Amino acid sequence: MLNPTTPGVSVEEITRLPNSVSLIDTAIPVFIGYTEMMPADHTEPLNISSLLEYEKKFGKAKGEHIQIKDKVNKGIELIAPEVQFLMYYSLQMYFANGGGPCQVFSVGNYTSGEIKLVDLSTGLGVIKDTFDPKIIVFPDAVSMAEADFYSIYNQAIDKVESLAKNWFILLDTYHGNSFIQSDNLNTIGNFRKEIALTTHAAAYFPHLTTILNYTFDETNTPIIHTGLQENGQTSASLYAGEIAALEELKNLASEEIISGPANGFVLGDLLGQAIAIAEEINETADEGDAKGNLIHAIGEAKAVLEAIYDGTIDDFLVPDDLDADTPVFSGEFEALKTAILAVKDEVGAANGITMRDLESVNSALYNQIKKEMASLHVVLPPSSAMAGVYGRIDSTRGVWKAPANISLNYVIAPTEKVSDKEQSDLNINDSGSINAIRTFTGKGTLVWGARTFDGRDKIETEDNVWKYVHVRRYCDMMKQSINIALQTFIDEPTIPFTYLRAKTMLENFLNQQWIEGALAGSTPKEAYKVEVDGTKDEINDINILNAKIEIALVRPAEFIVLNFSHKLQLS
Repeated sequence: MLNPTTPGVSVEEITRLPNSVSLIDTAIPVFIGYTEMMPADHTEPLNISSLLEYEKKFGKAKGEHIQIKDKVNKGIELIAPEVQFLMYYSLQMYFANGGGPCQVFSVGNYTSGEIKLVDLSTGLGVIKDTFDPKIIVFPDAVSMAEADFYSIYNQAIDKVESLAKNWFILLDTYHGNSFIQSDNLNTIGNFRKEIALTTHAAAYFPHLTTILNYTFDETNTPIIHTGLQENGQTSASLYAGEIAALEELKNLASEEIISGPANGFVLGDLLGQAIAIAEEINETADEGDAKGNLIHAIGEAKAVLEAIYDGTIDDFLVPDDLDADTPVFSGEFEALKTAILAVKDEVGAANGITMRDLESVNSALYNQIKKEMASLHVVLPPSSAMAGVYGRIDSTRGVWKAPANISLNYVIAPTEKVSDKEQSDLNINDSGSINAIRTFTGKGTLVWGARTFDGRDKIETEDNVWKYVHVRRYCDMMKQSINIALQTFIDEPTIPFTYLRAKTMLENFLNQQWIEGALAGSTPKEAYKVEVDGTKDEINDINILNAKIEIALVRPAEFIVLNFSHKLQLS
């Protein structure tokens, strides 16, 4: 009621806008796993809108130990770390592939040492069943024991089937390729055997080699640097080629001496080659008495070589009182061979040193390791990237668009190439549909499937209307959006005018959805139908508003058939 106190014109705004249905957010992933830091009083998921915000609240990736191994060509190989904690890398993939605001619940920090089923189960229990549909992601699940891996997914499926029917779970396979055998089944066979069928989840295969680099601890953790010698390998086995070469050089020298008169320069060249072999072995030999003996043998051989070239030694046969057929010269080769067989190459030059200290004492090796770090790429299960794809499609096209035939960012290649024949079994199988991620020439890496895990075309004799991911998620979104909108009619009079208002609101909403392409049909009448009326529960003496909605869902053109006909030229 207006109460003007100043002469003039007063305006009162009266709300006449009709009730409307507002679409709720559809792609709100909840990442459950381990983080570097745990916020204080962390009892529920925290909202995250960017990678920078995640870093401020939860930290970054765990710094992995650096383990390198010498290679025969004097290079080094950086051993890929067995990473347990994948949350940070997964968030990088999520945002890189179009993901928006999400939620993160930390079940522990990196001091936990390992991924525990009880921790992830606790995290799952914290997630509340709200109106907003949620996408559940377990980035660290693949780091658990295989039985625990299947257990956490089945716990989530059981919860979504019994309580939180507006959840959707993104499933990874335990291994990144199909060749790993367990219980006489490969990766796909085991996955289908262990995971319960559901239309509230989608599985993706294989894992992805990303452009991301691992984070290493370069400050506090000493490098583990192993030499060329494998664990348990003898020096005779390691240096078998070098010993054979020394033996051949010795035989050539013996032939030169016995055939006489010996050419000192030929013998010097043969001995020089033997010394070069010994010096190369000495470069990487482990410190100790054996290496000292090898250095001494090399020094002795060099002294003989110098004496040959300056003419000090010109008689290569033993005195007459000894065996005249045995050359004195062969002893230098034997001394080198004996010294080589005693040394080991089990430890590299950087062993026990941190990267920070190595930079100042051996910059060449430091730069080699840094180069190897830049070329070693993180391998991740695809669920986090797919969560980003869902968000990208929802925001640019709509939740009714199938999240398939979409390129993945930050991906070098899948860990396994999937052929058309292999995908035919992955895509449609009574034991579970698994969506393939494939690489195509000129197109990059694409998501090449959009079925829920229970993606059978028929269940018993009925069509499986929930076999597609976007159909399942779109209906969940519609159900919750309409549910919230209809709450405005609680306690409204149960009269025809109320029913008309509710029907008009729903028809306006569905008409807009049809215009945007979310519903099939060439006319609104073909796309949807709304009926609203009221009934009374005589037993409990309550009035009930009933809304019946029928919609024509959009299905993807999953298979395209081309028919060609040719007419021959008439003669």
